Amino acid sequence: MRILSLAALFLLPLPVHADGAVPVSLPTLPAMTQPKAVAMLDRLVTANVVSSNCPGFEVSMGEWGLLTGTADLIAAQLGLDADAYDAAFYKPAFDLLDDPATCAAKGPDVRLAIDAIIAMGGKPTTD
Repeated sequence: MRILSLAALFLLPLPVHADGAVPVSLPTLPAMTQPKAVAMLDRLVTANVVSSNCPGFEVSMGEWGLLTGTADLIAAQLGLDADAYDAAFYKPAFDLLDDPATCAAKGPDVRLAIDAIIAMGGKPTTD
């Protein structure tokens, strides 16, 4: 029964607070193969890191909440603990910042990643 209720969490849009401050509605995650989930998680984590570190690609707190909240849902779906999540996704995303071309190369995908979350039903607010 507990497994069923946890699985149901992935089927409903969820209002959450981005870092305890801005409420957002997370999307309903579509069924994804593991490779697609890994690719989506990589995309969202990279968009988060780029939007937080590259001038011209900043996002609102609500959009940041969509990026991080949706990424966290996918990480949970993949069964990643915090250490594995950081090592497999955040460390490589931050390593990208060592390349001066990263902002220009990855920055345009920030908006597209947010739009993909919105297309799945996420909203940068709970309205």
